[in-house]
Amino acid sequence: MYTEMRIQSLYFSATGTTKKIISTIEKHTDLRSELPIDLTLPKQREAFTGKVMGDIILVGVPVYHGTMPLPIMEPLNRLEGKGKWAVPVVVYGNRSAETCMDELAKILRDRGFKILAAASFVAEHSIASKEHPWGLGRPDQSDLEIAAKFGEQIKEKLCSGPSEIQTGDRFLDFLASARTNFSTIVMVESFPEGYHAKLAHWINGVTTVAFSKDADCAECMICLNVCPTGALKVASKEINEDLCIRCMACTHACPTGALSFQYIDSPLSNAVVAAVDKACADRKEPKIYV
Repeated sequence: MYTEMRIQSLYFSATGTTKKIISTIEKHTDLRSELPIDLTLPKQREAFTGKVMGDIILVGVPVYHGTMPLPIMEPLNRLEGKGKWAVPVVVYGNRSAETCMDELAKILRDRGFKILAAASFVAEHSIASKEHPWGLGRPDQSDLEIAAKFGEQIKEKLCSGPSEIQTGDRFLDFLASARTNFSTIVMVESFPEGYHAKLAHWINGVTTVAFSKDADCAECMICLNVCPTGALKVASKEINEDLCIRCMACTHACPTGALSFQYIDSPLSNAVVAAVDKACADRKEPKIYV
């Protein structure tokens, strides 16, 4: 019965926006909640066995560079679905969800879950600023109201007799609606070897995160404690470019402003910023599929 079902959230949320959306959805299902599974930090991912306690799993991932964050992929592939329900939710910075929903839904199905519903939401882009307000201030009240309604719709579907989302025309239309002309035109089954690692690191030629020379580092270790990849070395004031995913958790958390984000002055960087400015000019709205 619906009232006996348990729901559990699982997410990667470096700056808290994906967690906020997932928590709002979960609350409005009115189901009994299991402890959430936060896979943001390295130790949390290492400790994750793949087992879940909920009968329904809300899986929230942000979209980085058109796909999910590279660190979350391995623990997702440890999941044990065993015929349970899953609701994939992707959160992007007002540009495009690209193939992230396709990939997440495929992983969940491959791990033995049945897809009950799906949604894409918008949050503040990790590198948004006043000059480049890509989803700045989101999720806002309107977004959270839609998230709450989505939770209620999940409840209604469960009460009326749940059915699995099939990969028919309507669901394919939903997936396509999450994309823009920035999308990689490639089926999720046919990504070449190293594709996701390449996506994760191409941004190194466009942006950088560095310890500022104009602000004193208090060596409080807050940045180290919030970094999802262990990319920071506070003692030597270094950041490992191969590990940094530009989530900006460190710059958001730093109490002294000692860490800063910068665009690299290059033709590539200038072209990317101009293109994203154009793509983010119009407000994107959440899309739900139940």
